[in-house]
Amino acid sequence: MNRPAATAPLSAHDLDGVQRDIDHALSRRSTLPPRSVIDTGTGVMVQHLRTFMNHLNGQDSTPAQSVDVHNLLRAAERNLDVPVRPTPQTSHRDAYVYWHTITTLTTALRDLCLTRHNGQEAPA
Repeated sequence: MNRPAATAPLSAHDLDGVQRDIDHALSRRSTLPPRSVIDTGTGVMVQHLRTFMNHLNGQDSTPAQSVDVHNLLRAAERNLDVPVRPTPQTSHRDAYVYWHTITTLTTALRDLCLTRHNGQEAPA
């Protein structure tokens, strides 16, 4: 990804879409959704997560990333690593938990990006 695209301001429309996807993933359910919904939702959330990771990695204005930011990015990278990603053989429940994990990481990185865009320090 080129640097201007990675550091371009996030549009309100894009952020609204991300929030809808987060709300969908984290909504309370009495039963697990079909595996196709989990797999599709996971794919969408992985794209959002990668976007926020690229955005944070592309910010030259950050003199040094805090340990917390570094650890959050490492956690995201570990969870995107192929060995931990669900496969068709992964249990329905484990795939659902992975979807939630990726969503939680996406939410944290989104909040961090928004904080940095507003010129504020990252939360401690």
